[in-house]
Amino acid sequence: MLAQTLARLGCQTRWFTSSFDHYQKRQRLPRRQSVVPEPNLTISVLDGLGYSKNISLRRIVHNRAFARAFTVESAGATALPDVIVTDIPTTEGAAAAVAFGAKHNIPTIVSIRDLWPDFFADHAPAMARPLVRTLVAPLEMQARYACANADSIVGISDRYLDWGLAKAGRSRSEQDAVFPLGYAPARISEARAGEICSALGIAASDRVVSFVGSWGHTYDIDLVERTARALLDRPGVKFLIAGEGEQSIRMRPRLAELGNVILPGWIDAEAIAAVLQRTDIGLLPYTAMAPQGLPNKVFEYMAYGAYQLASIGGELTTFYKASGAGSPITYPNAERLAQAIRDTLADEDVLARRADRIASFNRTWDADRIYQQFASHIVAIATR
Repeated sequence: MLAQTLARLGCQTRWFTSSFDHYQKRQRLPRRQSVVPEPNLTISVLDGLGYSKNISLRRIVHNRAFARAFTVESAGATALPDVIVTDIPTTEGAAAAVAFGAKHNIPTIVSIRDLWPDFFADHAPAMARPLVRTLVAPLEMQARYACANADSIVGISDRYLDWGLAKAGRSRSEQDAVFPLGYAPARISEARAGEICSALGIAASDRVVSFVGSWGHTYDIDLVERTARALLDRPGVKFLIAGEGEQSIRMRPRLAELGNVILPGWIDAEAIAAVLQRTDIGLLPYTAMAPQGLPNKVFEYMAYGAYQLASIGGELTTFYKASGAGSPITYPNAERLAQAIRDTLADEDVLARRADRIASFNRTWDADRIYQQFASHIVAIATR
């Protein structure tokens, strides 16, 4: 969305990405290619090793290989850019991009989208954390180098920006900023939404509780399964659990045996829009050690007005108190989450404020608005 926004503003934009699709764990074909999807935008796809698990040594090897591929590719550039934007993760890619910028006196912006490499130690058993921190020390050095040498640090929340500034060892300046993860909802008619939901097994009278996303290790799919099991006695309440991931082999059979659960696998943007337009409650079932502050799922659900119930607090609690998008209470176990679902479905006032949640999203978190602001920031850093 950021690349498209820049391109549509007339900025010649080149986006480097890997041939490996992180979400579906498969290679794009051809593995090395250059794509021009619209004027002013070129996508340079570099050959990536790939990996089967998000938290793994092979993923680190993949990230290093991508950073090397970027370094080789950029070394042969015939024209230098006016500004470079790079994300953490990955620390390898961010360090390589910032180093290229420093070598050629090009301003750089580091965007903090996940708290790497702290993430790895946080997910390790307590006794193993000192060892894990030692093993990821090179990633820590890359993160510190990228942040310390960037001209601007951007975070998806205040907490993420503060984290990046801490890695840089400096305080916030006018060149740093916060830009949340915007979302661009697909709008479809109620008639079309009804057709899709009917095909998925959702009746017009059903009350729908949804989780749409990757089944990675930061998500507590066990919590969703136990909650759905606790609500088997509630006719007309359907759980739609979309997506796939590392937990699929273990969790899909357990979820499939529940009569109140629908498992469509990966669904496209139109089906997501249809489901979320019909969703009463959107679940954010993160594990206790999940690094997410304000995940993009918040804005995805909010775009369609679904009321949100989450298993983590922190920035999310503060956001819910201010926006009314969800409950400021956290629900870390199935008993409490199931009761919260019962209470929410019985609260007509909460459900009636769906239009208010959509309007709030449109005012502040719509992708067009956020990425226009982000693009303006990038141009300002380039010209400054």
